[in-house]
Amino acid sequence: MSKLKEILKSPHIQIALTTGVSIIVMAYFSKRILPKPISYLSLAIPPFIASIYEVVAKKYKDKIISTTWYWVITILFATVLIIVLNII
Repeated sequence: MSKLKEILKSPHIQIALTTGVSIIVMAYFSKRILPKPISYLSLAIPPFIASIYEVVAKKYKDKIISTTWYWVITILFATVLIIVLNII
């Protein structure tokens, strides 16, 4: 159990899990709830943010900009924003 907690504390795992959840949620909304599917470009925004995080985390290792939770919230916010904008 402690090994699982240790793995979940890894910033890369947290970003990967958040991105995965984001993709699944957007796919569900695109397929089942929204009247029109979400465009491919819109679906690519949260994974693109995760890619930017990887670059920033490598370049600015001990800076505040590389804080994982800021990026997790950004990915989730982008997901919600994409869904809301496609509802309107």
